[in-house]
Amino acid sequence: MDTEITVTARQWSHGWELILDEDNATQVRTLERAKQQVRDYLNTVHPEIDHSELRVHLVLELRTSS
Repeated sequence: MDTEITVTARQWSHGWELILDEDNATQVRTLERAKQQVRDYLNTVHPEIDHSELRVHLVLELRTSS
């Protein structure tokens, strides 16, 4: 198992979309809960793997005004 993952956090009107890869994403209301939400999501998708020690690196996708 990988010991770390980089996740893109994209803000939307109800919180943050957390994009793990092109096929996997989840949502969270606040960034404070983002890392645990990623672990919880992965535990749901792959319950046979313990993700409790997974290091989650968040990359904020900043909006640019046009």
